Amino acid sequence: MKILHIAFSGLGGHGNVFFSMADADKEKQHQFEVVFFGNEELREGYKNMANQRGIPWYFVKKRSRFDSNPTRQFKKIFSTTLPDVIFLHSSSYILPVKRALLFMPRKIKVVVRETQANHLKTKLNWLGLSIALLTANKVVFLSTEYRDAVKKKLAFFFSDKRTAVIPNGIDLDLYKPAVKTEHVSVNIGMQSRLSSNKDHPTLIMAFTKIVKAYTGKTIKLFIAGDGVCRPQLEALVNGLGIENAVTFTGMVEETALPAFINSLDIYVHATFGETMSTAIMQVMACAKPIIASDVLGVDNMIINNETGLLVPLKNADALSEAMQKLINNPAMADVLAGNAYEFAKNNYSNKVMLEAYNKIFNA
Repeated sequence: MKILHIAFSGLGGHGNVFFSMADADKEKQHQFEVVFFGNEELREGYKNMANQRGIPWYFVKKRSRFDSNPTRQFKKIFSTTLPDVIFLHSSSYILPVKRALLFMPRKIKVVVRETQANHLKTKLNWLGLSIALLTANKVVFLSTEYRDAVKKKLAFFFSDKRTAVIPNGIDLDLYKPAVKTEHVSVNIGMQSRLSSNKDHPTLIMAFTKIVKAYTGKTIKLFIAGDGVCRPQLEALVNGLGIENAVTFTGMVEETALPAFINSLDIYVHATFGETMSTAIMQVMACAKPIIASDVLGVDNMIINNETGLLVPLKNADALSEAMQKLINNPAMADVLAGNAYEFAKNNYSNKVMLEAYNKIFNA
């Protein structure tokens, strides 16, 4: 079966989920192809990963909100590839895709994986989801809570038969604990897009308190990723005088992510909301202690004081206290990390994810 994925061209969970699904298909049941789409340039890492796997890929640049070029490009690609299934990694892609499908010689199944957190959706996001619920063969949500919230808001458009719940999965052969080594410094890190949906400013403010509290200990913060907020975050770091303790790594490619995660002593995920954080799954699978914002899409992944620590949103004092707690109590950090690892093994397998999607593809 030929499945053509449409995923965001920049940093984010789309690419991670796509490659995890492709890697899970050990029996080569499907022929995967991918269109990377968005207003950001295509990541070199995505090109390399697709080429290494022999996966045909395309890039469609979105220049503006009302750009008609994507529809023309999609029409050309669909006509060339003639897939059995088109898999959208966001309902916001539904309009140009459905317009392009009007010109196809046969019907093509459309599956949508809905990923944007409900409380962060714009009016256009809600419109795209409404259209997807009406026109896609299946809309997949990442959790029951997420699906039920959409059902309550969009009851008129919602059909239980045309929706499903399938959690994301990651490659547990790639994301796994490394042999533990002692670090000269205490390494704290976060990896994500540097966007307004993430709460890096609170992380930086909290880390400033840590630097001041531990004058005799070397503590470093590594902020991995890139995005529109990077200049203002760098300015904040410089303004606080902690530039010697903070490193902006830029993009960390997928193949290097396990090593980056395993180089950390503590992982912090400061965010305004998620649907299902791929970054958190990866860190749990690497058996690292996690501190995260107590928000929707995170509070159903992390059990406070069991698989990680949850702190109130935009509260630098609480985040600083949580970091100090783990710095001062390595045994507690190890317990949280071990619990998180066991949870990831039991719940976040990409093989289980693919098996669930196969039921939709073959229906």
